[in-house]
Amino acid sequence: MDFQARLEALTHQLQPWSPLWSRSILQGWPESVASYPEDWLAYARSLDEAGERRLDQGALVDTPPASLSALLGALEELTALPWHEGRHPLTVMERQGLSDKKAHELERMLSLLGPRTRAIQQAVDIGGGMGHLARLCARTFGWTFHSIDRDAALQDKGRRWLTRTRPSGEDTLCFIQASVEDGLQPRIDPLFSGQDRASLGLHTCGPLALTQIRKSQGAGFVLNIGCCYDKLELPRDYPVSRVGREHPLPFTPHALALTTRGRPRKTDAEFARMKRVYAWRFAFHLLAKQHFPEQDFVRAGDAPKGLYDGPFALYARDRLERLGLDTSLTVAQLEAFEVSVRAETRDLLLCHLLRDRFARALEVVLLLDRAMLLEELGFAVDLLQLFEPRLSPRNLVLIASRST
Repeated sequence: MDFQARLEALTHQLQPWSPLWSRSILQGWPESVASYPEDWLAYARSLDEAGERRLDQGALVDTPPASLSALLGALEELTALPWHEGRHPLTVMERQGLSDKKAHELERMLSLLGPRTRAIQQAVDIGGGMGHLARLCARTFGWTFHSIDRDAALQDKGRRWLTRTRPSGEDTLCFIQASVEDGLQPRIDPLFSGQDRASLGLHTCGPLALTQIRKSQGAGFVLNIGCCYDKLELPRDYPVSRVGREHPLPFTPHALALTTRGRPRKTDAEFARMKRVYAWRFAFHLLAKQHFPEQDFVRAGDAPKGLYDGPFALYARDRLERLGLDTSLTVAQLEAFEVSVRAETRDLLLCHLLRDRFARALEVVLLLDRAMLLEELGFAVDLLQLFEPRLSPRNLVLIASRST
């Protein structure tokens, strides 16, 4: 893939809409609605429940505005990435103690690693937890494997698991309790260097992905799957490549949070649940804005799931008490307020459905930037889809091998 051409094309599509995707809808409401073209909003308001579901899936029904249709079509094309669909089946014994998600990820990763790592003899896993990936790689490929994690309790569980499941004399797996950090770490740095060394990072959180890449400049093979992009620090962590710096997008913390919302298709029940949660949160925001203007932006926070199933008044009372705000409003007043702002809360929902259409494209921009950084370090790089999004939404994998 020509990463530079793909990045430039995505930048061309995304840059004009940065006022829309770089800002919080709720924190800037109602001024934030000005970033949305009126014909987009009119189209979204015309949708019924089924049409809203389709919009949440990135599809358009009836006769959408030409600009919206063209943009979503271009973003879909530019975020389409090759799939690795191979699977290395785990035995019943190997699957014990693994969730369906974890088993799926490990089967896909083992299949991916097999043909690409024939020269590898040793490997290191960042954030290895209980060492499931390390254990399976050591047994499948015969590697000497070091699993690094800062959680000693998880590693102790992994050691006990390894003792129960391995035949005598098998496995060359070592657990190392440490945090992988930028800068010199004499204890672990040698593990990342050597043409026969592989550096693996499955769902490295926030800037840890970039730390792994920098640590692994001397490795023969690097695999990284990132997550939690909202924990990146700007401008330190984006852009990181030369080409990225030449074609930067105005990422903000709000835009980084949006990149984590590229979600798989929801079931009808999941979509209905999302709408109910949004309706209560948005109505509460408007309530706080009207009754407590001195508070500026009030963060409602995550409420117990059961509160979203009940009436708005119950939810609002709980949030007001948690935030230490006046709770003299009666149940009848709270319910009447929610009814009075339903048109506005639906507009907020529709803006979110439109803004979410940028999530995957922004995530791909971050990964294209990292792919080009790896190329600048001398690696041959692939960017693939690896996991089924329904099981593991952060499913994009960077694979880097030393060019021969």
